[in-house]
Amino acid sequence: MELKDAIINRHSIRGFTSQPVSKEVVEDILKTAGYAVSSKNTQPWQYAVITGDVLKKIGEENVAQLRNGDGFDVPDTVYEGVYRTRQIDVAKKLFTAMEIGREDKEKRDWWMERGFRFFDAPVAIILYTDANMDNNITRFDVGAVTQLITVAAMEHGLGTCVAYQAVMYEKALRKHLGLGDDKKFIVGVALGYADPDFAANAVLTGREEVSTLATFYGF
Repeated sequence: MELKDAIINRHSIRGFTSQPVSKEVVEDILKTAGYAVSSKNTQPWQYAVITGDVLKKIGEENVAQLRNGDGFDVPDTVYEGVYRTRQIDVAKKLFTAMEIGREDKEKRDWWMERGFRFFDAPVAIILYTDANMDNNITRFDVGAVTQLITVAAMEHGLGTCVAYQAVMYEKALRKHLGLGDDKKFIVGVALGYADPDFAANAVLTGREEVSTLATFYGF
């Protein structure tokens, strides 16, 4: 697959098969993604790659906290204006694909919980940094490597979903990964083979025209 095609065709996968992903494949993905840009070559990203019983336990404990009404360690982001419009647009597409009605609280709760258990993917990658490096530049660098993870995974026929829900609760992560407050969780990536029968996997999001976003000077 050509690089441009991979970039354009990448989209979020929210339903996975149970087929495992080997350690060797994940290592290859991370090796490729590690060529991402970073400020002054700091390469501040670190990875916790989780599968099996550990992943299951973290997901279950996250969902338990959610059901208990525990406050998030990382607050959910509230968008306004055009950004909120784009958010609502993709939510409508997903709910339509999954046949989740506006008043169907049970199914909406089920959908939300899936995000906190990594969409039932066989692998989750938690990206984190040293806490004393948690600044805007470091987060930009982590974003760059995260994007390359999603593209590099496609070479292996794998799908991904970048999810902040993965790190909104920290208790289970720190407990099962043995990571203290000297590490700062940034984002998670669900990784696995896409379930072809999961309707939400067919949902694609549009992109704004360059003409509406870019202002050219001196051309």
